[in-house]
Amino acid sequence: MILYRALSKLPLGALYFLSRISSFILFHIIRYRRSISYQNIRNSFPEKTEQQIGYIQKSAYRHMTDTLLETIKAKTISDSEIKSRVTLIGFEEIQYLVQDGKSVFILTAHTAPVEWISFAIHLKYNFVIDPVYKPIHSKSLDRFIFSMRSRHQSTPIPYKKLAKDVILRKNAERSIAMLADLEPRSRDQSLDIEFLNQSTRFFLGSEKIIKLAGFPTFFIAIKKTSRGHYQASALRLTLNPKSLDSNVLTEKYANSVEELISNNPPSWLWTHKRWKHSIT
Repeated sequence: MILYRALSKLPLGALYFLSRISSFILFHIIRYRRSISYQNIRNSFPEKTEQQIGYIQKSAYRHMTDTLLETIKAKTISDSEIKSRVTLIGFEEIQYLVQDGKSVFILTAHTAPVEWISFAIHLKYNFVIDPVYKPIHSKSLDRFIFSMRSRHQSTPIPYKKLAKDVILRKNAERSIAMLADLEPRSRDQSLDIEFLNQSTRFFLGSEKIIKLAGFPTFFIAIKKTSRGHYQASALRLTLNPKSLDSNVLTEKYANSVEELISNNPPSWLWTHKRWKHSIT
């Protein structure tokens, strides 16, 4: 935990220098999941040339290490720096709903340091965002991340306690943020969707909880505009999830994530074993 705190106090310029070194080591020396990331990208974009695939793959490693260190920096980054580095578009409807006494669900994907976006939203629109998370096996890292995500009045929610939390705090004026774009566990109930040219499993638990709550639901498309700068756009998925047929919300989410990735392929976490049940 001392290491994470020390890293978080370094200026971003120093962290990006470390990111360049780390990505070089991961890609060229350790070769961390290079075959997995290559196959994921190749299968997702069969129309691209080998040169284009290579560019996406190398850029994705740099983005991955940037995002990791930016996430650590979220522990100490100043409010003024967040405001200067994150541009928000289309959040007025969410602000209106929360001010009207309603809670909302926010879904997004692994394309940026989501904590930066959460902080920026709170600073500009003055409503609380409670992130849903899965505890990490490393207790020291888990404590660090929990403390970092608790900034700006947020209350991180363990996923296993989400349904209970929604019921107990149903009258709270807040938004609940979730990431649901990675491979569900084999025992989770899932839906197969054609995603990035492949049959892909998506976790259905998020949709079930959202329907149980009945909260309006939005997708936040986060894209990097330059190194250390992001633009987040709020897109409405539904104001009444209970009115949707089964699986529709999950399909809407998958389509939104696919469009986001297709517009900026290096921004996604290609080293994840997203298709581990189909890749041999």
